[in-house]
Amino acid sequence: MATPEVRQEVLAVRTVGEPHCGGEWVDYKDSNQDRRMKSWLCLYDSGDGGVYPTLWTECGWWKIIGWAAPPNGCRIWEPSYYEITFPDGTKTKDAVFPGASGSDKAATNGSTYPCQSGPWKLWSYYGVQMKDVLGNWGSSVSATHEVTINVTCP
Repeated sequence: MATPEVRQEVLAVRTVGEPHCGGEWVDYKDSNQDRRMKSWLCLYDSGDGGVYPTLWTECGWWKIIGWAAPPNGCRIWEPSYYEITFPDGTKTKDAVFPGASGSDKAATNGSTYPCQSGPWKLWSYYGVQMKDVLGNWGSSVSATHEVTINVTCP
């Protein structure tokens, strides 16, 4: 398995009511370049004065005709780790995204934290695993991704 590269992105200020996603989808491939994971790290308004992180993923297998969904689904590693550095300098400790699965897309939410205006640095180490044609869990793609999202609270 190839060592994942770290991606960093910075976004403009948004209000807490808007989705706060770290730039565009990022695309990671395995060492054979025939399995991929597209992913996106976001922060969302909980509706009660809080903000929570979300990891969105999309899995793919290379076929002669191009990228396609894995034949028997994919899942987000359990656990997938994240760390948030809040505007006041404090950090989460031992935070995890729970596992999730789907045919070719999966999303999972982290815990909710009190809203703080300013830059939130969200770092995560995560991955997906895909089922092969026989239904066995096998191919994996992992990533380390970091985004800084400026949040304005009401």
